[in-house]
Amino acid sequence: MTIKPKVIILGAGMSGIACALSLYKNFEVTVYEKSRGVGGRLCAKKLPEGIFHFGAQFCTAQTVPFKNFLKSSNALNFKGSIFDFETKSCIETKNYFVGSNGMHSLLKKHGKILDIRFNTKAIKVNEKKKQVSFESGEKVSYDIIISSLPLPQAREIFSTEIQHAAIFSPCLSVGMTIKGQYSSEYNAYKNINQDVVWIGSGGFYEINNKDNWVLQFSPMASHASMDDSDVQIQTNAENIVRNIIHGKYEIQHSGVFKWKYALCNRSDTKNKFTSISDDAFAVGDWNISPRVESAFISGNALGGYLLEQRL
Repeated sequence: MTIKPKVIILGAGMSGIACALSLYKNFEVTVYEKSRGVGGRLCAKKLPEGIFHFGAQFCTAQTVPFKNFLKSSNALNFKGSIFDFETKSCIETKNYFVGSNGMHSLLKKHGKILDIRFNTKAIKVNEKKKQVSFESGEKVSYDIIISSLPLPQAREIFSTEIQHAAIFSPCLSVGMTIKGQYSSEYNAYKNINQDVVWIGSGGFYEINNKDNWVLQFSPMASHASMDDSDVQIQTNAENIVRNIIHGKYEIQHSGVFKWKYALCNRSDTKNKFTSISDDAFAVGDWNISPRVESAFISGNALGGYLLEQRL
C-alpha cells in the first residue's frame, strides 16, 4: 500500500484552497485556518443587519482554469453597474464575478470536501523537525508544508528567510446600513477620491442585501487612519457616503474591518509560487499580482508542481 505524503497547508483562502484541491486525491492534505471559516481576504461577516462583504468585492477571470473554477463554484455575474469617478464613466461588468452569497461562498462548496481545521492558528514552523506548533499547544508533523498566508505573516513563523520582494498595503473597510429614502443610480462607486477607492451595495450579491453598503479606504488613507477609533473612521465614511448617495436616510454603522496586509504589489518575478526549502513552499496572490485569480493560479501551480514531482 502506497503511503501518501502528509501535506499541511496554512490558510483557507483562495490560494490555499486551490492548492488543496489540486493535491487532496494524491496526498494526505490538511488545511489549518486561524478563523472560523474559509475565505481569507474574500471576507464576509454576518451581522444582525445582514451580510457585509468586507474583503474582495468581485473578481475577474482571464484564464480557462479559473473560469472553470468559477463555474464549478456557481459564481454569478456582478449585478448592476459601477460608476468610476476617475474616468467619469460607467464600467462594463460583464467579466466581473461574485459568489452567490458573497465572495467567500466561492470556496465554501470546495471546502466541504477537504479536511480543514478551523480556529487553529500556526505560530511556529520547526523546519528541522518538520513540525508545526499551533496556538493551542498542539504540534503536528508534516512531509510538506505550504503557507498561503500573507508574506509578512509567513516570515513570522518560518525560521528560513523567505526570499521575495512583495510589499503589502493596508485597507480599512466600513460596513453601513442605509435606512430610509435614498436614490443611487449605481450599485457601486469606484475611485471616489484619493481617500476612498470603493463604495458598494450588497445588492450586487443578492437583492435583499441592497441596503448594506461597504466602503473601502485607499491604502494611503488606511495607513493614516489605522490607529483611529472606530467612531472616527465611521464618521469619515458616513460623510463621504452622504456626498454621493442623496436622500432622507439614517446610517446605521455595522463595523470596521482592518486589513493589515490587504493589497500586494505586482511581482516582477516569473515564479507563481515561492520555494522556502525542499519541502516548504509559499503561495498567494503576492507571487503574481493583487487579484483573486492570481491567488488561484499560485495555489494551483504549486499543486501541479508537487504532483509532477510525485509522479
